[in-house]
Amino acid sequence: MLDASSDFQVVVPAHQAADTLGRCLQALIDGGVDPAQIVVVDDGSTDQSGQIARDLGAHVIRNDEALRPAKARNAGVAACTSDLVVFVDADVVPHADALPRLLAAFEDPSVSAAFGSYDTKPEAPSIVSRYRNLLHFHVHQTARPEAETFWTGLGAARRARFEALGGFASEWENIEDVEFGVRLRAEGDSIRIVRDAQGTHLKDWTVPSMFKTDLFGRAVPWTRLIMAGRLSPETLNGGTAHRASALCVLGFVFLLLVSPFWGPSLFWALVLVCCFVAINARFLISLYRIGGLRLAVGAVPYHALHYLAASLGYGRARLVYARDG
Repeated sequence: MLDASSDFQVVVPAHQAADTLGRCLQALIDGGVDPAQIVVVDDGSTDQSGQIARDLGAHVIRNDEALRPAKARNAGVAACTSDLVVFVDADVVPHADALPRLLAAFEDPSVSAAFGSYDTKPEAPSIVSRYRNLLHFHVHQTARPEAETFWTGLGAARRARFEALGGFASEWENIEDVEFGVRLRAEGDSIRIVRDAQGTHLKDWTVPSMFKTDLFGRAVPWTRLIMAGRLSPETLNGGTAHRASALCVLGFVFLLLVSPFWGPSLFWALVLVCCFVAINARFLISLYRIGGLRLAVGAVPYHALHYLAASLGYGRARLVYARDG
């Protein structure tokens, strides 16, 4: 349970979130958050999102049209008066101890922001959904505790620092939290990953939604940050092993395309598959421990597709960056 004297408020942006928002807010309340501390930004919803929040006692800000998450969160923070602001996505159900663990990071006065992680029990049953949510879990759990970016799925920041830096930049929509973290670190601030501050992600991924998000919502803007010299390629998921994985996938695709003209190509394609599995063994073993052999094996093609999207997004962003100078 949270200390009633804790000086924080929770901002939850909600667009067409009626299916998940109630569970998100109820989990916060059950974990000790006073409903009056919760600010829900109803971002142009045409469903019952706003009414669900009001019925649970949250303070609701209504945008008549959808302004997208960056502006919605900024509006939520503008309505806050607390020292700390906690961000929670409307499709995340925080564990009862998530916020106390997250807020404890701020006992260190050098910490300006902190964020947690998804848990190992995403509810959507499909392999693609379980894979995509657990990939996110794996990245946060294996990253260095001192982060270079920020995450608003379940994160918190000092309001004074948030406002001093101008909040989230809408031109970086989809990774506005990452870009905010980059700005914060450039100022010398500390961002902490609190691995045991976790929540259940309710998102039901499909192959098209995953590919589109990884390509346009992640790879392209991340590459823009890298090309601008604002972010190291090694940050979170840009290290040597990830680049090697991408090369394996691109080589596999190339070998399949030339297989009608070159007999040995299928053998070498199989070699690349083995290399890809070996490079990602740590992640795949983690999936096996969580969901068994079916999940670990079934995730391999989706993981390859993830790297294909990342490679295409990287190439597209490089071309645009070179064209625009």
